[in-house]
Amino acid sequence: MSESNKPVVIDHEPTQENQQHKKSQYVKDSSSRVVHIAQTFGLDALLQKEAPQKPALERSLVRERRRREQRQKNLEQILKLTHSSCSDEAAGEPDQDWLYRFFDMAQEVHNPSMQRLWAQVLKREITNPGSTSMKALKVLQDMTPKEAQILQRAASLACSFGSDNSRKLLVGYRSQGGIFSFGKRNITSNINVGNFQLPYSSLLVLFELGLMHGTELESGEIELESPLPLIYQGKQLALQAHSKGVRLLYYRFTPTGNELCKLLGNKPNNQYYDQLIALLGQKFTTQTDAPSSIHHTV
Repeated sequence: MSESNKPVVIDHEPTQENQQHKKSQYVKDSSSRVVHIAQTFGLDALLQKEAPQKPALERSLVRERRRREQRQKNLEQILKLTHSSCSDEAAGEPDQDWLYRFFDMAQEVHNPSMQRLWAQVLKREITNPGSTSMKALKVLQDMTPKEAQILQRAASLACSFGSDNSRKLLVGYRSQGGIFSFGKRNITSNINVGNFQLPYSSLLVLFELGLMHGTELESGEIELESPLPLIYQGKQLALQAHSKGVRLLYYRFTPTGNELCKLLGNKPNNQYYDQLIALLGQKFTTQTDAPSSIHHTV
């Protein structure tokens, strides 16, 4: 995989140095923590033993200068990451108003993982102007790194099927009961996405952010005459139903959720893929150009 095609990784294992630094932060008491925050943001004048020598206006100007410097560094880092991810793709001309809004928002992004995501936004807009809406930028601006990690986990399970290219979280199927179903009209089989770091509480976060519709949906009955195309993280599959009355169960990403999923790129979860293939195999003959990797872990 080329450097330019690598997916954006938001949730990564912390280094030993970061873990030790985080542990050292936890041992501080709340009073010391307040002092540390105040010093970091230039607001510790009244916490010192001696009276401040500089007037409040001068202290404010110093703090504002630090903040402006940090904003400049944030943007420069995002542009550096954008440039590093580019190669020889064809480029367009982003809308100037879009660029100004982008820079106004991106300058406040300090987290390195989120900076990589914003760099991907800019690259996508340069190579495909108009691909990222202002609404998506606004959602991204208000998103915490933890929320972005939840979106990334959901995006790694997302697929599309049929003629609809929008991303969906496939969670199971419903089928008509047979003659031995003892009066049950329908049989439902599900994948527990909570086993893949996506519990229902995480789905609620995506609902609240407006990235996923909050209702579990049911597809139309899958036709017997022709295979149903399904794409999982770039892998092409074709599902041939064994019998009538089979419907897929899923959650649908919103248009904004789709935009942000595209920015994250393809990052398949092999364990989910294996369970998906096993589940679909109960009701479908599955043809795929990418075999299951049941011996691999992620």
